[in-house]
Amino acid sequence: MDIVQYISTPKNTPESNPLVTTVKLTRGRLTGGSIYFPSGPAGTLHFVARIGLHQILPFNTGQNLRLDDCVFPFSLGLDLDEPPFELDFLTWNDSTLYDHALTVSINIEPMLDEDHDIKTLINKFWFYGGNK
Repeated sequence: MDIVQYISTPKNTPESNPLVTTVKLTRGRLTGGSIYFPSGPAGTLHFVARIGLHQILPFNTGQNLRLDDCVFPFSLGLDLDEPPFELDFLTWNDSTLYDHALTVSINIEPMLDEDHDIKTLINKFWFYGGNK
């Protein structure tokens, strides 16, 4: 399942009071996605993604993405198995002249009810005739 969110951040939006865009998701595994920074912001538009209070993009706390004319692909591998199923995208804009926008694309896979650890897979393989 792919989820896309366009975010336009007004000029003079400070880091101390960022624009927070909450994206509702569903139970599943957050596998990755990409962020598109169009040409224009040149380092003035900043982006951080959080689950609750935990920063997940970029993963190192205290950092943020601030790119220009760039697609930033990312991979995560995070299970969303308990509500609330949502992400918070925080953006701020240092520009005093222009609003700036970016687009975030998220990939989420459904969670399967059964275990997929190596022991379970070996047992299934053995049961279905892999022992020959």
